[in-house]
Amino acid sequence: MKNQLRHLSLTTRLSISFSIICCTVFFAIGLLSYHNMQHLLAKQRDQNLTARVERIEIFLQDQESFQILVQHPRLYENMLGKEDNLLILKNQQLALIEINPLKVHIPDMAESKTITFLDNQSEFATTRLAYKTVVFNHQHYQLIAGTQLDEAQSTLDQYLWKLILYSLLGIVMASLLGRWVGLYLLKSLNNLIEQTHKIQGTQPHQRIEVKSTTVEVDKLSSAMNAMLEKIQINYDQLARFSEDIAHELRTPLNNLMGQTQIMLMQSRSQQELEQLLYSHLEEYERLSKMIDNMLFIARSEHSDYIIEKENIDLSNLILELVHYFEFLAEDRLMRFVLELEKGIQIYANADLLKRALSNLIINAIDYGFEDQDIVISTKSTENHIDIEVLTKNVFIDKQHLKHLFERFYQIESSRHAKAKTGGLGLSIVKSIMMLHHREVTAYNTKEGIIFSLKIQYLT
Repeated sequence: MKNQLRHLSLTTRLSISFSIICCTVFFAIGLLSYHNMQHLLAKQRDQNLTARVERIEIFLQDQESFQILVQHPRLYENMLGKEDNLLILKNQQLALIEINPLKVHIPDMAESKTITFLDNQSEFATTRLAYKTVVFNHQHYQLIAGTQLDEAQSTLDQYLWKLILYSLLGIVMASLLGRWVGLYLLKSLNNLIEQTHKIQGTQPHQRIEVKSTTVEVDKLSSAMNAMLEKIQINYDQLARFSEDIAHELRTPLNNLMGQTQIMLMQSRSQQELEQLLYSHLEEYERLSKMIDNMLFIARSEHSDYIIEKENIDLSNLILELVHYFEFLAEDRLMRFVLELEKGIQIYANADLLKRALSNLIINAIDYGFEDQDIVISTKSTENHIDIEVLTKNVFIDKQHLKHLFERFYQIESSRHAKAKTGGLGLSIVKSIMMLHHREVTAYNTKEGIIFSLKIQYLT
């Protein structure tokens, strides 16, 4: 059944659901109405019987009227008006008045000082009876009034058929209305589906434009356009990344092929062959570094990539890195200037943070001017710690700042820098900070370019 319903359109399912709901509502209302009508008719019938018994009781209070009624019972029979009505007045077992045109069976009744109701028989009852015992001239009289149940049942049957007819008409009209409303409300959704089908995987720039009749479809359209926007961005990045990879791999491969072809053209000395091998080794190291970095970035972009964090003394970590790169900086006559706050504890992955800071330091050494300072500082804020690397007298044009952390983005062609990071150094820094749910920024100051890492406090 569920599989069959899945093949139906949403409009059809809405119409069926609406019809079922309407049918249930109409059935419940009809059942309550029928029960209420049955109750009202029964109450009215008992009230009529009560009034009839009370009228006879009034006659009994007047001796003259009582004698007339006993002598001429048909007078009251004419007053009843209907042939199926019943009235019996008994004195013990003697019937003084007996109006029972349908010869209805009257069961034995005990004395009752109040008006009591019962049916003439327990099963298949035909007559509703009301009786009361009254005392007149020290005599006990039993008053019995009755009316046929067929009349009330006939009224109920007519009411039931009308109720069924009106309910069926209501269900049909509600179903038609439900289908019309469904078609109206889902018109924009169908348009959305048609436009979605037209969008090709290779054309993520297309957008959905739907004149919607519902807020939900508007929200869905906006969400799909937002998704298409992200797909377009990812598509463009993938295309650019593929081009960058091809370009970056082509250079070392061409160098390897060219050098090898030249060396094979003629005999070479052992020293020349060793130089070729050293040159090849450099290119291999560059390729290996590039591949490792690309794999790291790819893994870091997965949402299920989890890093282990620990408590870290930030000052000690930075001092360790500065000591490691100190000789490399001295080769370019550069100096490290440290402005570190004491006793700062952070919560991060030590290895990844070292890698991020190392890439920033290498970037500062490679692109900084000789005989200049590299300032590394820490600044505490209310929610985080800023680790800043300042390269003095080096400035980057504003149009480049927003692209610095993109893969293979280079302001200047530098084979030396690429050899160290594979052209992915700053991209790796960004990936590491994303793994920490933090960010890296770059901005110019009067002194030079600053790269800033925002790290979480120890919690």
